[in-house]
Amino acid sequence: MSSSTAPLGEALDGILARLAQLEAKAGIKGPPPPAPTTTTTTTSSSSTPSSSSSSSSGFVTAYDAYLSSVLPPFSSACSALSPSLSVLSSSLSSAWSAQRTFLEAASRARKPTDNAKLQPFFQPYMEAKKAIPNDRDDFENHRKAVGEMFGMLQWIMISPKPVDYLADMSGAVDFWTNKIRVAHKKTGPLHVSFCDALKDVQKGLVAYVKEHHMPGVSYKMNGGVDLADAASPSPSSAPAPVAAAAASAPAPAPRAGGGGGSLLAELSKKSTGDSAATGLKKVTKEQQTWRKEFSGGSGSSVVSASKSAPKKAAPAKSLGPPVFEFKDQGMKWVVECQTSSSNPNGVLTVNVTDPKQQVYIYKCDGATIDIKGKCKGVVVDTATKCNILCDTVISALEVVNGKRLKLQVRGVCPSVAIDKTDGCLTYLSAEAAPATTFVTSKSSEMNVSWPDKDGEYQEKAIPEQFQHKLDVEKGTISSEISDLYSH
Repeated sequence: MSSSTAPLGEALDGILARLAQLEAKAGIKGPPPPAPTTTTTTTSSSSTPSSSSSSSSGFVTAYDAYLSSVLPPFSSACSALSPSLSVLSSSLSSAWSAQRTFLEAASRARKPTDNAKLQPFFQPYMEAKKAIPNDRDDFENHRKAVGEMFGMLQWIMISPKPVDYLADMSGAVDFWTNKIRVAHKKTGPLHVSFCDALKDVQKGLVAYVKEHHMPGVSYKMNGGVDLADAASPSPSSAPAPVAAAAASAPAPAPRAGGGGGSLLAELSKKSTGDSAATGLKKVTKEQQTWRKEFSGGSGSSVVSASKSAPKKAAPAKSLGPPVFEFKDQGMKWVVECQTSSSNPNGVLTVNVTDPKQQVYIYKCDGATIDIKGKCKGVVVDTATKCNILCDTVISALEVVNGKRLKLQVRGVCPSVAIDKTDGCLTYLSAEAAPATTFVTSKSSEMNVSWPDKDGEYQEKAIPEQFQHKLDVEKGTISSEISDLYSH
């Protein structure tokens, strides 16, 4: 092929490679594309295996279908409600697309022996969640609902039955969407549409996992490679033909016009006002801070202040060394200063061997504590973002000075006491639901979830607002639950 027609041949090879990718994703078997001729050999050879691998794993294709069915409606609902909510749709799309990268790697990899190997795949989730602002405005509950959605992506660490975990996490999302529905039930149909679209994302993920990953992630059974090795080609095999085309398109561009021709074309654009600098504001001498710095003016103070600003951030508080021990005096298990990284797989298991033993949990942050066995009582003191699971509790499960906690009772617990706590979601078993009473004081954002007769989890908010009426003649005060909780 001559040098004059080389750019045209490269462009055609790129188009054929992209068509092959689209046919593979759509399940269309057509004739193989012609072998590339020149420099596009590397590009086409790298894209063909990715398309074949994605088409060979049915659960990756099913995940693509799930994304295409739920993400566009959610993005439309966010845009229709407010332009400021576009960050919610973009963050959710980024995280859900990042999970596709993991699923594609899992289709080629054997099951890892340690869940620590999954940690690199959670980094995109964390970055996407950080993009959601923490503003207090009319859409605060919308942001919190989407923020809770990111917890559902951790189902890849659960085996067996990750569907049960997804059902539990859905309750945390429904807590915020129910608040939105109640506040805008009659006046804001767009808010309700937002909740419906977000609910479809939840239901779609549950249905997908139930169909393709019921016992856990469906790793490759025979001949699989290590998960880290399977993830290495994932950037090129990710479903981004537009990005791949954008990366390869600039290469032929300089050959089209030659070096001198490109320079003359850019100079002609400047004369007509169509260059890259068109529309930029001119910086005057007064706005050029380097002049003040050079002359010893106030420009340097601005730079030094901006550099020193990040140093004002206070360092994170240290919880102290983690403690996990049993004390014979008082028959008490002591769990202190535990975090998500202080235990293997992020879970601390407390094996209770005597019903007279009790468990005391203090100053834990982000930890998951699983109490197995029948115990006398459980006390959770000054804990933040912790998950507490227990079997049967004889006396009571007490929570004090907590923030954003999740409790789960698998057996029976006659009483749950919540004091000075902001954010507490309690999951009750079918056996415990009719027998458990709640005693609350100085607390907010409390919810309780339980399974109905069909096995579907229901969720209600524990009232925190009351109406008090004074009876002057009798000298008494009567209290009733606010109408806010009448639904």
